Amino acid sequence: MDLIVSKTGENWTAVLLNDSKLYYSSSFKSKDDAIKYLTKIADTSVTVKEERHPYIDVINGIETGTSFDISKVEYDFTGFTEKETQVLKTLAKVPAGETISYGELAEKSGFPGAAQFVGNVMMKNRFGPVIPCHRVILSSGKLGKFAGQSNNPRKKQLLNQEMKAKSLDQYF
Repeated sequence: MDLIVSKTGENWTAVLLNDSKLYYSSSFKSKDDAIKYLTKIADTSVTVKEERHPYIDVINGIETGTSFDISKVEYDFTGFTEKETQVLKTLAKVPAGETISYGELAEKSGFPGAAQFVGNVMMKNRFGPVIPCHRVILSSGKLGKFAGQSNNPRKKQLLNQEMKAKSLDQYF
């Protein structure tokens, strides 16, 4: 596996690639934290490179509200069931600046009534923010959980950035 790290503002963005496909993505406070964590996730030998990468550019664009084009990202869904993969692929099609409820995502994925299952898939999503679990909300319109935390301000921030970038009024 390849581990690519890049300094982005005050943080480090890192992607773990398996045969050039995105296996895991995240941001870290330090380069060492990124390497230590993702090497453990890989559970195999990794080649570490400090460089720019198109997938890191996508993550930075999402994080800063400047770009949302994920169409060229290829994913390694190893470890996900067929149903989980279907949910993630369906979620990847939700446009920036829009939201979808857990129940709606379940239905669009072909699993009506499986909102709780979708919630569990969101907790396992290792492709964030590229596969945008921050766009999944409760049917009541409330934000729900993000990164395992209720009312996580980061979820609202990402959604507001997307809406602002698309010149949409903020509605949260």
